[in-house]
Amino acid sequence: MPQQVFARETFFWCALFILSFNAAAVADGPILPSGWKSPSQVRAQVWHVLPVGMETDSSTAENTVEEFVEIRAGAGRVQRWRGEIVNFSGTGLILRLTDGTEKHFPVEKVISYSPNTSALCQQAMERLSEGAVREALDLLVRARTVEPREWRRREITAHIVRCYHALGDYARAAEEFVDRLIALDPQSPFVWCIPLAWFPEETVSLAGPQARNWLNSGPAWVQLLGASYLLDSPASAQAVTVLERLRSASDKTVAVLASAQLGRREWQAVQPEQLPQWENAIEGLPDRLKAGPCYLLGLAWKQQKAIDRSMVWFLKPPLLWPDNRRVAARCLWEAAELAGKLAATVPPDSGDAADYQYEYQTLVKELVRRFPETPWAARARAEIRPNAPKDGSRLPDGL
Repeated sequence: MPQQVFARETFFWCALFILSFNAAAVADGPILPSGWKSPSQVRAQVWHVLPVGMETDSSTAENTVEEFVEIRAGAGRVQRWRGEIVNFSGTGLILRLTDGTEKHFPVEKVISYSPNTSALCQQAMERLSEGAVREALDLLVRARTVEPREWRRREITAHIVRCYHALGDYARAAEEFVDRLIALDPQSPFVWCIPLAWFPEETVSLAGPQARNWLNSGPAWVQLLGASYLLDSPASAQAVTVLERLRSASDKTVAVLASAQLGRREWQAVQPEQLPQWENAIEGLPDRLKAGPCYLLGLAWKQQKAIDRSMVWFLKPPLLWPDNRRVAARCLWEAAELAGKLAATVPPDSGDAADYQYEYQTLVKELVRRFPETPWAARARAEIRPNAPKDGSRLPDGL
């Protein structure tokens, strides 16, 4: 793989190169995930390009306001409505137009929305994008305190949940999710923040006492969370029973996530012919809930020694859904480990070895730069220097 490609400073180009060119090396055809026929489609997914027509609500077009909502209007069309977002909950989004009338849109028709946001929230999201998670968390807590609209407080809570999850504080993340989000809106449109466990961590056990109370009471989302935290505990049999029941939940998203959680115990024994079914199920999830299941698919393909397929699934979360920071960071670490192992399988003086080593360094650099709060970034910083390449190639900046 040409070294100059990896010299580009953005992770997008690094991952796009891997996704597209590694596919060409697979004898049985392209290995891009279903729906990704070409690198241009990967690019479209990253930049959220919508190949649909756009319409603007004519009744409010002349009176520009700060908030707007984009709605699916059928036949591949999108309508943009302007006004004040009065509420956004499990029952839908209510928009007050400039003439005082209100429009109600079902949650499933809402594509995107742009609310007024406070300076504190803006600062928080900027700090989060820079990897300063604790600072972002403090700013978000302050922003929630002064936010006058209840629905916006719930949305801010979702970002707070993600921050606690990023820091590995599963107990606090779960407390925020259950008590300050689901308790106020059981069908919340912000359930994308649910802090599920996808790999063993000591801090998950700290949420165990709470999780036992959630297994058989409350909304399905709360039961799912409780089972997730107990799946690797002495109460695993109870957790499996709950997850098996949730597999048939009326909420299809809950059902798929319950199946994916059970996949934490099944990926080592799954047969290769079963994995396309896993892939199809994941593609049906809302984007922000795909990261954890993608991680499991990466593990499953690695178990089958399908390294290229595994790399694709590990790279999707940090490339497409980096707001699930803990899972995205773990995936980057796994991808870097794969690149390092590939380097060890070829002659050390070959061009391929240098390319794989550079790929490894690039992935590690992105891990440390983008997700510095995670234990895998700490491990990378500790391990990269003792294992510095002997061919004289440089280490990633800042390591």
